[in-house]
Amino acid sequence: MGLHTFALVLLLAAQHAFTENLHESMTEDELAFYLGVVSASTAAPEYQVVFMTPPLAVEGADNEGGMGTEELRYEFHAFDMPVSLKLRRNPYLIAPSFKTFKHNGNAQRILSRTPPRCHYLHQSDGTVAAISMCEPREVRGVVLLPNDTLQISPLSHRLRTIIMEREAAVIAEGQGPESVPHLVRRAPLMPSNSLLGDAVPLIYDRQSAIFAEKAEELVGKEQKNFEFLDENDDEQESNIDVDYEKEPVRKRSPRASSDFILELGVFFDAAGYRLFSPFFNNDDKQIRDMLLAYMNAIQALYLHPSLGRTVQLSIVRLDLFASQPSDLPHYGGERGQLLDSFCLWNEKHNPKGDSDPGHWDMGLYVSGLDFFAYEGGQKSGVTMGLATVAGVCTTQYNCVIAELGTVNTFGKPYPSAGFTSVYVLAHEIGHNLGMHHDSSGNPCAKEGYVMSPSRGTQGETHWSSCSASVLRDMGWAKCLNDNPSKISQTNDHTRFKNIPGQFWTAKRQCEFLLRDKDSVTEVQSGSLAEICQNLKCSTPHRSGYYFAGPALEGTSCGRDLWCQGGDCVPVKRVGAQKPLTEFPGGWSAWKEDGKCSSGCIKDSKGSQNKRRACDNPKPVNTDEGCDGPSFSVGLCDDNKMCRKRITVEEYAAKKCKEFSKLLPELDPSTGLQAPHETGRLWMSCSIFCKRKDTGAFYTPRLELNDLGVDPYFPDGTLCNSEGGKKSFCLQHHCLPEDFDFEESGSRVMKENEVLLPQNAGPKPTKSWPETIKDFFTLGKDKKSKLNTLNFGRADLDSLFSEEDWDDKDYREIPH
Repeated sequence: MGLHTFALVLLLAAQHAFTENLHESMTEDELAFYLGVVSASTAAPEYQVVFMTPPLAVEGADNEGGMGTEELRYEFHAFDMPVSLKLRRNPYLIAPSFKTFKHNGNAQRILSRTPPRCHYLHQSDGTVAAISMCEPREVRGVVLLPNDTLQISPLSHRLRTIIMEREAAVIAEGQGPESVPHLVRRAPLMPSNSLLGDAVPLIYDRQSAIFAEKAEELVGKEQKNFEFLDENDDEQESNIDVDYEKEPVRKRSPRASSDFILELGVFFDAAGYRLFSPFFNNDDKQIRDMLLAYMNAIQALYLHPSLGRTVQLSIVRLDLFASQPSDLPHYGGERGQLLDSFCLWNEKHNPKGDSDPGHWDMGLYVSGLDFFAYEGGQKSGVTMGLATVAGVCTTQYNCVIAELGTVNTFGKPYPSAGFTSVYVLAHEIGHNLGMHHDSSGNPCAKEGYVMSPSRGTQGETHWSSCSASVLRDMGWAKCLNDNPSKISQTNDHTRFKNIPGQFWTAKRQCEFLLRDKDSVTEVQSGSLAEICQNLKCSTPHRSGYYFAGPALEGTSCGRDLWCQGGDCVPVKRVGAQKPLTEFPGGWSAWKEDGKCSSGCIKDSKGSQNKRRACDNPKPVNTDEGCDGPSFSVGLCDDNKMCRKRITVEEYAAKKCKEFSKLLPELDPSTGLQAPHETGRLWMSCSIFCKRKDTGAFYTPRLELNDLGVDPYFPDGTLCNSEGGKKSFCLQHHCLPEDFDFEESGSRVMKENEVLLPQNAGPKPTKSWPETIKDFFTLGKDKKSKLNTLNFGRADLDSLFSEEDWDDKDYREIPH
């Protein structure tokens, strides 16, 4: 007879949800704890009150492994959607030597109390949940749905009493005496305010510190410090260095398998934490999940059949630095010194001996810094990472550094910013495993593979035979032959099933790249298949498009198609894997976003931003169902706020004076509004400044695109009054007053957009080609120099040459 398990079935006595303004009855502390707001008048996050009953134990069937494990089957409705969870007790969460550390510089916070084993996990169909039942009749936890996040908390005794009194009639109908009200809160996957316009154009990559200081003064950027929030009152805080070399609890045993097990320590630096924390609403869980999806995508590359032999990644340790440790200086991103610094830190803190379950075979320093090196006496920002060849399994050289989310001086994303960083880190790991660049001392082609010496944004998703040969002959790497320690489900990158694109859709990958929730994918060839080689992204808040690199494995590229190995293939070709269930989304109603604003220009009006959300319903595992823009602009009456108005020429001159501080070729005293053009609706909404060298008028749209300095007249500016019908600037385009964004917005914007690549380049670019600049220029007669722009593949290659990305991003072990 097999061993039997006992399942705990969590019964919900009723499916009623109570949302009658409970926050109005909360104290300040309750508001902060449950809803994260400071007052009842503040717009409270969406929440519902759901009654839950304590679980009952019933006998279950044998499980697959024959091991007794408690289970919870937990089903409820919230926000008009069913949630069904199959929870299992987490046997790995609390190890025998369990300790938790929080890093803030040299100060180490030690959470010393050993928690009870009352934690459960769920993983299936794109949903991840962590539920704890450590107190009688109370359920706490978080449910991470594909497009939503639900937080469950038991209400305080005071709030329970209020609910019981308010809903007495309903409770009497069906709620039992054991029922306890819980607050289920919907937390947005993305924060309400994304980082917008915080970047510099391609032409000014790697400018001097003086230039950076001028722009920073103009934009008014501020650096913010973030700290971890404690959840327990009995934490102990000390300012001592924590000894990570703990006594081994259980020795590992050798493993008989053809696969390698690469145990990793992953360390996310303070620059990366500051960069992503606002984007993920300062939620460390979301940052952790992002890093796990990132690591899981790397795993997918190491499972690619072209590699021949499989490398299984096992994350032994994942650390977030709220501030940089004093014994880990970053040297501003100078890659040589940074790698040396991390290797010393890695050796110091990595437990000695491969038999220690806390030991890792390779340390990965994942950084938000913009790496650079000095080559030929000049500063070069081409590099995206650095590693020592064949350093794995050593104590001094098993260390790798790689960029993630990196932007240039003003925030323009490099190819390492989006999930192209997956290939960057996979490439650096390859070096540490012993791989050299393809074509470097080997017969393999220079381009088209993971170990190619240049890594721009084109797809390099296969391994060369030279890389496969290195892996085949790695018998010397004994540390890769043992079994890893059991790791927590919440730290297990395999929960994304090697198809992270099914969890991070193409749109979400674009949002990640630009840190902008209004970002969308751009398909120029007419076929979604192109995203498997190179995903293009755009946003209504910037001109042009941005490369995100190859879409993640599993990203949908058509009906019953997904990306695998850089190709768009039928789902049925990928073994037994099946796509996740998909449900298209629907738009909410438009809502005003912010107050009426105005430039107070004569004959003009104010503007009002509007937004709608794809949450009616939310899409599940797809980007379909919500066609059209999520952001629009309408007109509003600005008479009450504009006591005095200026002419459009005065406004242009004022802005050109500001622009000239960044672009010295511009005359600081002269600006104008261009005549309206039906073929280029952006013309009369762009500010044109006089050039000192030619006397022509030029709109610095390309140079100021990502800087945070708006190169346009304010929305609401009168831009055309021919034929007795007035048009106004709306989203930087001259449109009729009654223009319908919902009906025609996307089409008009695409027809009038200047689709130039906007990623930061590898080297400083002195200027855009003159043919492109002429397209944005008015002659001395104030007429356009060039009405159409023909920008072909050759022009694109001149801006983004793969040769420019060539980089010796590895070292040889000294002999």
